[in-house]
Amino acid sequence: MKAFLCLLSFVFCLLFSCFFVNQAEAGISMRLMALNPADSEQTVTIKAYLPLEVKPEDVIYKDDLEVIYDTQQGSYYVYGEYQLKPKEVLEKEIELRDVWVIDASQISMIRQEAKAILESFKKTNSLERATALYNDIDKKLKDVEQMQAIASASPGYKISNYRNSLTLLNSAKADLLAAKTLLAEVAPKGMAKLTWKIILFIIIFLGILGAGFFFIWQRQAKLEAEQKPQNE
Repeated sequence: MKAFLCLLSFVFCLLFSCFFVNQAEAGISMRLMALNPADSEQTVTIKAYLPLEVKPEDVIYKDDLEVIYDTQQGSYYVYGEYQLKPKEVLEKEIELRDVWVIDASQISMIRQEAKAILESFKKTNSLERATALYNDIDKKLKDVEQMQAIASASPGYKISNYRNSLTLLNSAKADLLAAKTLLAEVAPKGMAKLTWKIILFIIIFLGILGAGFFFIWQRQAKLEAEQKPQNE
């Protein structure tokens, strides 16, 4: 029994010590390796967790391994059981789609929206605060662009870079939401002033129009009064 547990431990350690990733042209390749060090045939289990961002549709090639979801870990893993002969080495390779890229159009859209919001603050008393928010957003977006532009031969570093970029991007979105909230608080005051100006303009216009009609009516009544004695 002790020897069997040692064997399992050895296979387990070997499996994960030989688990590595390397970048391929079409995506990310992951190689799994296991060894049966015993002098008799043994069943070897391969189980390796995929990065959190990977979904089943992102697995381009998985050989004969199964892709299973772990509800406790909240991520997928590849799994397979194999009968290995004594001293036999088993290698399995899977290929993943490169999902660790932030779309440049998403960054551009956030930047354009931030600029448009900043423009709306120019006639308010909160321009300074809005400018500070915009500068924070722009800096975070530039940092994301720089991190995404780094070419790395290490997929592990690429994944870490992506997660840091995603954190910055979400922070920029939070700043954008704060700017929108601030604009909503400021905008009604400006709109109220504009509304009163429009109402005042309409009142003045109607007053002038009413006065014009009054003078025309008065003039016409006077003309009719002057013509009435002549007819008599």
